Amino acid sequence: MQPALPRRLRWLRDPLFAFIAIGAGIFALDVALQGDDSRTIVLAEAQLTQMAQLWEAQAGRPPTESQQRSLVADHVREEILVREARRLGLDREDVIVRRRLAQKLTFLTEDVAALAPPEEDALRDYFVANRGRYATPAVVSFSHIYFSPDQRSEPSADAAAALAALAPDAWRTTGDPFLLGRTYAHSSTVRVRRDFGDAFADAVLAMPADAVWRGPVASAYGAHLVRVDAKTPAAAPDYAAVAPRVAADYDAERRAQANRDYFEDLRAQYTVVLPSGSSTP
Repeated sequence: MQPALPRRLRWLRDPLFAFIAIGAGIFALDVALQGDDSRTIVLAEAQLTQMAQLWEAQAGRPPTESQQRSLVADHVREEILVREARRLGLDREDVIVRRRLAQKLTFLTEDVAALAPPEEDALRDYFVANRGRYATPAVVSFSHIYFSPDQRSEPSADAAAALAALAPDAWRTTGDPFLLGRTYAHSSTVRVRRDFGDAFADAVLAMPADAVWRGPVASAYGAHLVRVDAKTPAAAPDYAAVAPRVAADYDAERRAQANRDYFEDLRAQYTVVLPSGSSTP
């Protein structure tokens, strides 16, 4: 068991500190290898091995000696062009280069956040805090008759009058045409809310599944008469059944949080100066 560090030194064990330290080390090594001559290109054995491995991964076989020389020549050509582009300052105002650099730093920060696998207790706590995300939504089967405000001055009143006189087999020809159809079979509440709005979905879910016409029910489109034929209530999630999703969501949130924390630490080190009258972000 490692001895506990004093509170003022606990930042030494922060993954972001490790990331910064590694980056500084790589930069220092690069400077040392390049020396004062920026026109010297040093290729380490590890780089040659990586080139060969990438070739083998794509081609399915190791490169020949001639192909290895070609890989090195391509790398040298690219390195020379990159250095000359930097020397000319071509990387300074290029939007694509700026975005790519920011993206690469974001990826590095996320990778540091994912170094240590989450403990099972952390995953279960995350599941409990976000239980609703993994619940199986309620499912409902219903039919409806639509009354359009574009074709009627009082669609709700017309719907109420139609309900009072509705014949059992006349519902398909009563009311106005509806683009999304008159029947919804085994539809999740998510879909019903998306198609009709929250108020309509809440009203439909509150109705018993007894195949009796009720209404008027208001939606984002107008007024409706509704008949609920079947309902399946929402099911509480079981952790074991959704554990892979929980782990993936937890990892994604941890990566996003690492990016936010890292940027906030960086942002605190910068001063932004804007023209007079502009507000600082």
